[in-house]
Amino acid sequence: MSDHATPSLSPLDTHHLLFRRLHSLSGIIPVGVFCIAHLFTNFQMMLGASHFQHEVEFIHSLPGLLFIEISLWGAIGFHAVLGVVYTLTGKSNVKHYKENANVRYTLQRVSGVLALIFIFLHIATLRWRWDLFGWFTPFYAHGVDGEPLSTATTAAALQSHWLVVVLYLVGALSVVYHWANGLWTSAITWGVTITVAAQKRWGYLCAAMGLALAIFAVGAVVGALKYDLTEKDKQAIELKVQASGSTPVHQASGH
Repeated sequence: MSDHATPSLSPLDTHHLLFRRLHSLSGIIPVGVFCIAHLFTNFQMMLGASHFQHEVEFIHSLPGLLFIEISLWGAIGFHAVLGVVYTLTGKSNVKHYKENANVRYTLQRVSGVLALIFIFLHIATLRWRWDLFGWFTPFYAHGVDGEPLSTATTAAALQSHWLVVVLYLVGALSVVYHWANGLWTSAITWGVTITVAAQKRWGYLCAAMGLALAIFAVGAVVGALKYDLTEKDKQAIELKVQASGSTPVHQASGH
């Protein structure tokens, strides 16, 4: 008999391929699908306030919305926890061999961390209505009197300070890159793209989809910045804030 005991493997090691596939799948469905719908919805601000308001009200009218949200958060939590584990345990040779694969490997982990931080801050300031160093973005679909406020509240948040714009651009584009590159690697994980030629063709398609989502993300920010906040908008937001007991929204200040 050997004097050396065989080290016990963790469930992640024992079922490595299964967890890798589930991790990639959760990033595509439902998280990736939600990101596409979310960015496309926000892009409607480029087309006008009524378009964005219509999309928001459509989402709020979906049956089983609470179940959708719970499922989505479960998938995001699962994907995020495994992603952090893989980030802390994975190794990259980018310092020694600056090949495309190693660069993508590193960018995938960096963008994942940035995306996770952004999503937390986005939800904390949007849904939980935290005021983090002036970054406060409460979202109200309607005002106290029923007036549409979806575009106005989003515009007020983005126009409050240039740092908010930077945080949203960096965060949203990190999400886009992480999804597009993850979509490419998931095809390899699932054995769909085996040959180099197939991986290259799929890479072009993933890049095209990533570019489209990046345009949606940037377009949403531009649409919010271009929106002309009227005194009526500001008063309606302030009334809604007071009614909900939230911290006052930081209005556009020209910073």
